[in-house]
Amino acid sequence: MQTFKQFYTEGLWANINAKKKRGGKSSKKGSKAYKAAKKAGDKLEATKESVTSENFKDGKKKGKSRPGRVKKSGASCSGSVTSLRKKAKAGGEKGKMYHWCANMKGGKKKKS
Repeated sequence: MQTFKQFYTEGLWANINAKKKRGGKSSKKGSKAYKAAKKAGDKLEATKESVTSENFKDGKKKGKSRPGRVKKSGASCSGSVTSLRKKAKAGGEKGKMYHWCANMKGGKKKKS
């Protein structure tokens, strides 16, 4: 069974979409109906965003784009590509960071 809040927001949007379908005009921006619809829509969008952007139960997002991973792991990107590849064999997070640094250093230049 739906709660009042779910019924109200879903019913509101169902009404708005039905009105659009039959060619009716939407409410004026200053009216109470417009403000209520806007508020309900923003709430729905916020809940959708929070559900889709969270990837894991602990709240972390997908991917490993976290600035400072190299420094935090204790790795250093200074040195030759060969020495970085040797250090990458250590394994764990530190090894991954050495491997990443070697890849970044050994990468090909962009042709423009």
